Amino acid sequence: MTRWHWLELLLLTAGAAAALAAVPVGMGVWGLSWDALNHHVYLGFFSESPRWHLDVNAASIQSWQYPYLYWPVFRLTQLPIDGATAGAAWAIFLCCLMVPPLWVITYGLLPAQAGVWQAVWERSAACALGLLSLVVLSAIGTTANDPLSVVPLLWALALMSMPEPDNRRVAVSGAFWGMACAFKISNALSLPLLLVWWWRGPGLTFPLCRGWALGFGATAGFGLAYAPWGWQLWVQTGNPFFPFFQSVFGG
Repeated sequence: MTRWHWLELLLLTAGAAAALAAVPVGMGVWGLSWDALNHHVYLGFFSESPRWHLDVNAASIQSWQYPYLYWPVFRLTQLPIDGATAGAAWAIFLCCLMVPPLWVITYGLLPAQAGVWQAVWERSAACALGLLSLVVLSAIGTTANDPLSVVPLLWALALMSMPEPDNRRVAVSGAFWGMACAFKISNALSLPLLLVWWWRGPGLTFPLCRGWALGFGATAGFGLAYAPWGWQLWVQTGNPFFPFFQSVFGG
């Protein structure tokens, strides 16, 4: 990547952030999702002030979900600012996290073959298409934070889109995937994509090495990201994945 690529990425991120931040500003409010109180705000509060000695199943099944992704929303609700400003800040925050990996993916998949400006246009359009996902749009102007859990997965895909994979990059990609699974277990559904993508190279030795690297990275990434919450669940319930896998861990 050249300095012009970095400038392109910076301008694209700033433009996308301004466009999405205009939504809550234009609305004049920051909308609350249907589960904002017992999910977004409560879990964010719990993430910095554990209440094991006070609450038991306070937010129903959501009391046991991984809480740390909800801390930014909770903090924004505590600031002395109006809803439109908080919503704009949330949109800018999401853009700054999501646009860079989206751009790297498009850079790897859409190489410049028909002129510099056409390549810039194609990459910009591809990033815009990614941001127009219903999951992203539903989070703009509301407290929904689903895109936040996908950021590590986007970086895993970004590493996969680069040419000439090596075992180190495979391990890092797996670590990002493991982090995404710790954030939200449904991200595990992307595993077949990683396995198929990394199964490249001549002979059998290289794919097997990549498989070991992917498995090691995924395990390490999941363990490091999930450890703070898993340990609390283990201490309080006897099961680091409570209320799931009770037949395995008991508790």
